[in-house]
Amino acid sequence: MGRILGLDYGAKRVGIALSDETGEHVFPRPALEGKGKRALFAALGELVKREGIEKIVVGLPLTLRGERGLQASEVQNVMCELEEALNIPVEFEDERLSSAYADRFKSSSFSRDSVAAAVILETYLERTRPERT
Repeated sequence: MGRILGLDYGAKRVGIALSDETGEHVFPRPALEGKGKRALFAALGELVKREGIEKIVVGLPLTLRGERGLQASEVQNVMCELEEALNIPVEFEDERLSSAYADRFKSSSFSRDSVAAAVILETYLERTRPERT
């Protein structure tokens, strides 16, 4: 397994987290301030190259009922463009309650958005991790 980039996408800020090569550990990184799609894609492209990222996992903001609303559609549209621009697979993970969970484990070193990105990525890794026997 290669490194995976976790994102908590928002118009104002994008939370960032990275996995290690084994997918066992997740590390929040400083969030990116929203400065337009072009700047975001360029910054993420540099990060993908520098860190050897093989996949991006993005939090999908479903409603509490688990339905897709306008915000989820917007996130999917932007991330599909990112997938094409960077030629890297993008997957989605339900992010319901990730921000609330992140608030409980706030770190002075990282924004709520990056801690939420770490929660999203950890949830994805746990869900997709092969069972150990």
